[in-house]
Amino acid sequence: MMKKMGKLLLMAALLLVATFSANAKADKVELCDGKIAVAVKDLAPNADLTGLVTNYTITVAPDVVEQCTALIITPVIRDADSNTKRVVEVLVISAPGERYRSMWVEEQLYKVCDPNRVKFYTTKKGEYLTIETSTSVPYETWMDDAKFTVTTQKATYNPDCIESLCGTEEVCDVPYLSSPLVVDPLWSSVTPVLVEIDPIRALKTKLYYPVNVSRSIESYLENQDALALLGTLDQPHFTVASIRINGWASPEASVAYNQRLSERRAATLKGIIAGKYDFPESVYAVSGEGEYWDAVIDFIATTDDPVVKASKEELEAAIANNANLDSREAAIKRIDRGRPYRIIFDQVYPRSRFADCTVSYQLRGFDREHAMIVFRNDPYQLTENDYIQLLAVDPDPEVLEKAVEIYENESLYAIAAKAEADAGNYDQAIAYYEKAGDSEEVMNNIACCYLLKGDSKSAEKYLEKTKGLDVYEGNQNELRKVVLNNKYFK
Repeated sequence: MMKKMGKLLLMAALLLVATFSANAKADKVELCDGKIAVAVKDLAPNADLTGLVTNYTITVAPDVVEQCTALIITPVIRDADSNTKRVVEVLVISAPGERYRSMWVEEQLYKVCDPNRVKFYTTKKGEYLTIETSTSVPYETWMDDAKFTVTTQKATYNPDCIESLCGTEEVCDVPYLSSPLVVDPLWSSVTPVLVEIDPIRALKTKLYYPVNVSRSIESYLENQDALALLGTLDQPHFTVASIRINGWASPEASVAYNQRLSERRAATLKGIIAGKYDFPESVYAVSGEGEYWDAVIDFIATTDDPVVKASKEELEAAIANNANLDSREAAIKRIDRGRPYRIIFDQVYPRSRFADCTVSYQLRGFDREHAMIVFRNDPYQLTENDYIQLLAVDPDPEVLEKAVEIYENESLYAIAAKAEADAGNYDQAIAYYEKAGDSEEVMNNIACCYLLKGDSKSAEKYLEKTKGLDVYEGNQNELRKVVLNNKYFK
């Protein structure tokens, strides 16, 4: 009888098997007509990632135990195909007043089971017993297709006997690692922060003119964009405080002629604005500035054109030694038989014929259409806040690239980082997030990038800084997945 009992105990210890997922849900089974309930809370890799934790609750009705000397519940992981198995633990529940007589069950269990995995409980008459248990077992690759089931047996003292109570029940699945686990980290939203800026802002644009022309030509150079920008001045969301207009001419022809030409060009631009809007005369400041030499000087100093570079010193001396602008141009024309002058005339003079306009205004609200027109005309005119508000609605790649080029702003870096992460560019996303501040949300998102890169050590370092976030525990589970993937698939 004792040999038979030991064999039955060993069989019982190898029957309780459950398959559980890396993100286990609360699987529940009921045994013995609902008198025994097994509810799985969590089945996942343990903290040091060397095994699997089975975390579950067992509730037993009093009349189930009271009909025997002891109730035996055995969880086991087993692969049916290979008949490989591992005992999770053996739970022995003594009926009220039966603890002494059930000690023979303990003696038999110790012969066939690891004593460290045998646990003992005693019920109180008429009361339910609830057992909460968390046990770790070493993880092995054969467990990929294993099952975690629950077997119940009853033991009686006279006669000494162990028999099946209500059979074996499957609960859920073991982490399946025949292929890598899917890593799906939990991202945090990084709230953009608007910065304080001067309420008075400036909008700048230029209207270009062909040689000797002072009337507006919409199709010339970037004039279409400039006119579109000017078309946004009378808006309910901002108030115009002043409009400064300066006219310019390229250096060819006489200084006197160019002065009059620059004045007419400035007047033309004022006429365009005044023809569209009923701004008071007091907001205008209009003047002709004559010849525009700044572009010529910059070109000579920075160009890689071999002809101009060969005569650079002579050209710079001609400019420095001739305060009279007519004499200056004549001196430049004589250098190297006029070859540098012709290059300057073709490449520099066309953009030296313009009227520029600076509109000072106070913004009362954000207007996306107006901001995009400003962006197309000159992206440097938009403020940090303009870019933040533009990109919060639509992270347009062109706008985003220019925003982070112009401004060192944490909110803009966070927006850029998210866009890169969404595109799967995790290295670039990390680079941006590292400039986006040190909030827990930013640290979490850096960790998410490392999780998706499969870098568990870096991910863990950043996750340690996010313990105050709701997503912390979830991302700890994702970290376990990465470690398991690295262990079994790299």
